[in-house]
Amino acid sequence: MAATPWAIYNKAKKKLGNGTIQLGVNIFRVQLHKSTSNASVATLSTAASASNEVTNGSGYLTGGKSVLTVTWTTGVSIQQYRFDAADPFWSATGTIASIMYAVLKNSAGQAVAWSKLSTAIFSVTTGNRLTLQLDTNGIFTLL
Repeated sequence: MAATPWAIYNKAKKKLGNGTIQLGVNIFRVQLHKSTSNASVATLSTAASASNEVTNGSGYLTGGKSVLTVTWTTGVSIQQYRFDAADPFWSATGTIASIMYAVLKNSAGQAVAWSKLSTAIFSVTTGNRLTLQLDTNGIFTLL
């Protein structure tokens, strides 16, 4: 099961440019969504407009998980900067069911980016852990 690269929402690009979303300042969260979600629609502007978030409970809290250790690092050249963070994870205390997408948002609820986590719906069962292993090249790279 392989996740797709993170895709930045169209409106997030504008908000990044005008400073509404501040990558070095904002607090970020990742929330999980079901296969029936519209999370991959490029025109979403808020995380609340991404439908069908995974059900609260069993180790998942509505609104997602804080993304810690946010960093900006240089890429393969000094002209590239990578936005990255520590890998978020959830420990299942029951079944966290029907997972398909992850949505990255800032603390104001603005949708930043999304990733399709698998080609098939999956669940995380009691005693297991879901870790979103973010790409070693970062969540995204500015060239």
